[in-house]
Amino acid sequence: MNGRKQTFDEELLFLQRSQDELRQLLVAEQLTLRNLAQRLWSQQEAERARLSQDLHDGLGQILTALTRKLDVAVIEQGVDASVAELAAHALSDVRQLSRLMRPRILDDLGLAAALNWLVRSLCEHEKLESSIAIDIEEEPNSHVAILVFRIAQEALTNAVRHANADQISVFATRVGKALRLDIIDNGRGFNLDTAAQGIGIASMRDRATAFSAEFDIQSRPGGGCHISLLVPL
Repeated sequence: MNGRKQTFDEELLFLQRSQDELRQLLVAEQLTLRNLAQRLWSQQEAERARLSQDLHDGLGQILTALTRKLDVAVIEQGVDASVAELAAHALSDVRQLSRLMRPRILDDLGLAAALNWLVRSLCEHEKLESSIAIDIEEEPNSHVAILVFRIAQEALTNAVRHANADQISVFATRVGKALRLDIIDNGRGFNLDTAAQGIGIASMRDRATAFSAEFDIQSRPGGGCHISLLVPL
């Protein structure tokens, strides 16, 4: 009897140790995957920065020179002014694309200034009212700042292009040892259970998960959309 009990206890101990080892292995694998995801996002941001610089220094400089020559040609040679205007629009679009790919303001002036610039850039020429309130005290580290900026960029772009909203609000605030971002619009909304979640939403979720952040979407048809992000600092 005692022998059987000892055998049972040994098997139970072995099972517990196996479960503990499996649990530790799963935790280690999750950390490895998370670190890999962070490196991939960081690599993507580095590539964005390089492409942004190439646009600015390459195509941007060429269009700048072309625009100046066309302005002179309009005055001195009677060239159609619309040609110069088209070149100016192309230059403006390239500059805007370069800034959105890697806004220097984020590096130079910080997250608050970058979010304000982002809202102006995406909303000022649209038929909607935008408001922004930021209270983040100390500047977060670069990874957090880029994460918050990219989530805000994707959420605002979706709201402007697809939501048919006339009001958008952006809030960023410090909550204990975390930074919270909320983007709220009064657009047409969608059914979370049936709507196909596109690459934009998937990308936001993946970014948040990679940096141990909480990401949430609240929406319903005709009830607008509320996107929130909570990032540990």
